[in-house]
Amino acid sequence: MENRYKLKDLKTYASTESFEGDTKKYRTVFENQETTYLYVELSVYNKLFDEADWKATLTFQCFSISETDHRTPLCNLTVERSVSKEENIVVARHSWGLAEPGAFWKKGTYEWEAYIDGVQVATKRFHIEEAGQVCEELNPYFMVDSIRLYEGNYEGVAKDDRVYVTQFQSAETRYIFVEFSFINLQLDPWQCEIFFNFYNNTGQLKGSVPYLKKIESSSQNEDCLVTITTGWGSSEKRTWYNDKYSLEIVFMDTPIALLPFEVGDEWVKGIPQVYQGSGHVLTMKQQPLLQESKSEEELADIMKSLYGLVGLDDIKTKINDYTAYLKFLKLRQEQGYQENYNLSLHTVFTGNPGTGKTTVAQMMGRIYHSMGLLSKGTVLEVGRAELVGKYIGQTAPKVKEVIEKARGGILFIDEAYSLVRSENDEQDFGREVVEILIKEMSDGPGDLAIVVAGYPQQMQIFLDSNPGLRSRFNLYYHFPDYLPQELLQIADQKAAQKNIGFDEKAREFLYEKVTEAYRGRDKSFGNARLISSWVEEMKMNMGLRIVRSGDFSTLTPEQWQTIMVDDVKVMFKNKKGELPDIQVDEELLEQAMMELDSLIGLDSVKTELQELVQLVKFYRESGKEVLNKFSLHTVFTGNPGTGKTTVARLVAKIWKALGLLERGHLVECDRQSLVAGYIGQTAIKTNQLIEKAIGGVLFIDEAYTLTTGGENDFGKEVIETLLKQMEDRRGEFAVIVAGYPQQMEHFLEANPGLKSRFDKSLQFNDLSGEELYWVATYMLHHEGLIPDATAAAYLRKYLIELHEQRDKYFGNARAVRKIIQTAVKKQHLRMASLEKNIRTEEVSKTLTIEDLAHITQSQETTTKSVIGFRPGK
Repeated sequence: MENRYKLKDLKTYASTESFEGDTKKYRTVFENQETTYLYVELSVYNKLFDEADWKATLTFQCFSISETDHRTPLCNLTVERSVSKEENIVVARHSWGLAEPGAFWKKGTYEWEAYIDGVQVATKRFHIEEAGQVCEELNPYFMVDSIRLYEGNYEGVAKDDRVYVTQFQSAETRYIFVEFSFINLQLDPWQCEIFFNFYNNTGQLKGSVPYLKKIESSSQNEDCLVTITTGWGSSEKRTWYNDKYSLEIVFMDTPIALLPFEVGDEWVKGIPQVYQGSGHVLTMKQQPLLQESKSEEELADIMKSLYGLVGLDDIKTKINDYTAYLKFLKLRQEQGYQENYNLSLHTVFTGNPGTGKTTVAQMMGRIYHSMGLLSKGTVLEVGRAELVGKYIGQTAPKVKEVIEKARGGILFIDEAYSLVRSENDEQDFGREVVEILIKEMSDGPGDLAIVVAGYPQQMQIFLDSNPGLRSRFNLYYHFPDYLPQELLQIADQKAAQKNIGFDEKAREFLYEKVTEAYRGRDKSFGNARLISSWVEEMKMNMGLRIVRSGDFSTLTPEQWQTIMVDDVKVMFKNKKGELPDIQVDEELLEQAMMELDSLIGLDSVKTELQELVQLVKFYRESGKEVLNKFSLHTVFTGNPGTGKTTVARLVAKIWKALGLLERGHLVECDRQSLVAGYIGQTAIKTNQLIEKAIGGVLFIDEAYTLTTGGENDFGKEVIETLLKQMEDRRGEFAVIVAGYPQQMEHFLEANPGLKSRFDKSLQFNDLSGEELYWVATYMLHHEGLIPDATAAAYLRKYLIELHEQRDKYFGNARAVRKIIQTAVKKQHLRMASLEKNIRTEEVSKTLTIEDLAHITQSQETTTKSVIGFRPGK
């Protein structure tokens, strides 16, 4: 009856946990301290599938096998099994042992035999060891020495020919091999079963390789070192696709090591970082200190380039000393001393702009690569924008992607302090970046140096923002501002790169200006960047001088490349541009003044603006400079809804009509538009809005909020930036600041320069009750509605009483707008409820008392009562 079935497998396991497809944790080596019952599983293919049911007698026998191969029977288990024709694969299981761990199964070799109807169909040997239970924290069997990956064909690669990598080239990779070395801790021989599982980036099992080997007594091996090599793949190339993978190494049902690696477009040599199953870096007996290093000549060339940089003497010395120390560690390892290969290359750079931080970072990348500390030595420069997401959940993926992109080289984070707000804002996503960076520097797979850079004071705040941040950085370099003589030397180098040079007088004058700039420097001093821009401008001035001379035939080669003193001096002449002479646009002015005059109320504002227009026209007709008499910057004070924004738009149009502004547009903003949430960015935001307002008016509503913060509030930075631009770009744009009267007084007193910049102030008084009514009728007219007599009287009386009961936060026209918007909505709803034949044109345009039912209260001296008119009465 053998034609009823075909053997599939006979397996052993100890855990009853089930997995997809009714599979178990199959093993052949078990630790007696964790073993209670030991199970056997027989599986056969049903040849009578979909044809007929059948029955079988299944017998399982277990034997203890001695070193002389003597077999001692332990059990004989029989079970009757009915097989359905619907079963494609027939599975039968049985077990033997005791409920107490270690009570039955002792160290030794055993064998299961399986029979079907008295016919032996399979045998399976397994082993019991008793060195102790294995966990992540304790492995009594061995200590990991090293784990490396390499590529090869099916036959493998001789040890001396192996090239260890952290990234495989997809086009050439066949088998990925693992070289797993460990220190045997057992004096007696034992059976070692290890599973090597390869996973892709989504956690799918790419391949699994079990490895079983008898480990001899450690006394027979002086260094107790055992090396296992195995791999997974195919003889055909391109089995491995570009992706991030991981190799999991499992022993005694415990993950003991996890190695991340990649398959990409190129090979990357190196030794991968190794993790425990918990995610911590695995402590191993020894790993190579360095990857394969370049020649001493290449390192010497890089150091020569470093010493060729201008200045930075202290930094050069520190880098040279650290490089020498790394070479010393490598020499010690070659002598057999154990060294921690996971050296920290993470560094802090502090200094002002243009002091050479990026240049030195690039040099360090090349140095570390030449020494084998980094596999690529590239530098990836990023800032807050490349790291911080806009929404919850976006930041972590962005940071991890940037880290992986930089791996093999240096991740250079400029203005790193911008990742942390000065205020204690726990919701800032920049803090999430810092936490991920700390984890990478602590537990990451290595092959990466993180360099953070920025202004000295702000970087101290950044390093103190997280308790674990400062300790993660091993190296600190401060980049001082270049001295005047060094800046001149940089100018010579930049000029030489452009094939130009300075004559003696030009160089002397340039040195004077360099010294002057150095003395007047602040934290934003540009150092080498400033000099580079100067050299470019001087070259342009030289070119203009030569072209304007018109006679090129007589010029010598020296004249074609020599910067003269006039080419330098022209850079420092008063560059304040002459304002455009734009004639008065009478038509536009008349239109703007008519719009101003049509506004309800604002009599004092209209009078002052009319007088200003008359003065400006008089100065222009007299040939006098208008801006010498008054500036364009103005303060608007008044409650909400008094027309400040509307008048600001008209003022922009009036200044344009008078030829004082080129474009006459209005840029509205408030504190939120100007103030950034992190250090160094407020001035940038403010300057961007000012640039947008050039030729027009910058209107800052509720401007007093810029001065209501504490000592470290960024609003003060807005004021400082604004004052500087108002002076430097006088006549190019106008600033109008607006807000409540009392608060605006405090605003102007907050900074000594504010009152002198704003020499005009317009007071926007609250609208009277009658004016509020005319605003309401204007708004209704704009909606195509006319109140009937009852509604008009009702609305007028309500608005007059509303005005009488107002407080200092009264909304004026804004309050009226809310009332009218609701009334219009109710009128439209009333029209929608009428039959179409009733909805005449006159009815559709009429606002009735019913549409004003939402305004039914008035404020009297002591109580609130309904106004005299009642809907429907």
